[in-house]
Amino acid sequence: MKNGIIIAFVAIALSLNACQSKSSSNTQVEKTSEQVEGVKHMSGIKQFLTEAEQHLDEKVSLTGVITHTCKHSGKRCFLADADGKETVRVEAGGDIVGFNRELVGSLVKVTGTLKERRLSKEYIEQMEEAIKEKQVKEDGTAETCAAENNNILNMRTWMKEHGKDYYSIFFIDGENYEIVE
Repeated sequence: MKNGIIIAFVAIALSLNACQSKSSSNTQVEKTSEQVEGVKHMSGIKQFLTEAEQHLDEKVSLTGVITHTCKHSGKRCFLADADGKETVRVEAGGDIVGFNRELVGSLVKVTGTLKERRLSKEYIEQMEEAIKEKQVKEDGTAETCAAENNNILNMRTWMKEHGKDYYSIFFIDGENYEIVE
C-alpha cells in the first residue's frame, strides 16, 4: 500500500512537472513571438550601425558588452561587440533607472527605440576651432587633441562616403535590459 501511494505521488509530481514545463515552453514561445513582432533584433554593433538609418524610431534589441557607464548619473552606457572597436550609446529610460558601474564587462541585451543625433557640418567646424584653440593653450602637446582631431577626420570621412552634410550618431533610447549569461 505504501508503494502504491509513493508511485501515485511520483506520477502526480511528474504530471505537474510536465504541465509546468509545457506552460513554461508556451510562455517562452509567446515571449519570443512578441519579441519578433514589433522589435528588430540587431545581431551586433556592426549590423546596428549598418542598418540604423533604416530603422529610426523603431523598437530594436541589441546585445553587447557594456564598456562604460556614466559615473555621475548612470543614465547612459556604451555597448560594444567582442572586438570593442565600435560602440553604441544607450540612454536610460522606460524601466531602466540607470546603469551601475558594476555592469561594466557584462553582456546585456537592451531593448529600446533607435534614435539619431545629427552633428551639422558647421557644428563640426566649431568643434575643430575649439580644438585648435585648446592646442595653442597647451602648446599642441595634448594627446586628447590628437584623438579629437582624429574623431573629426573620421566624421568628415563618413560624411563624404555617405554624401551627407551632417554626421549621424545613432543610439538607443533604452526601455529595458537583461544580463545575458
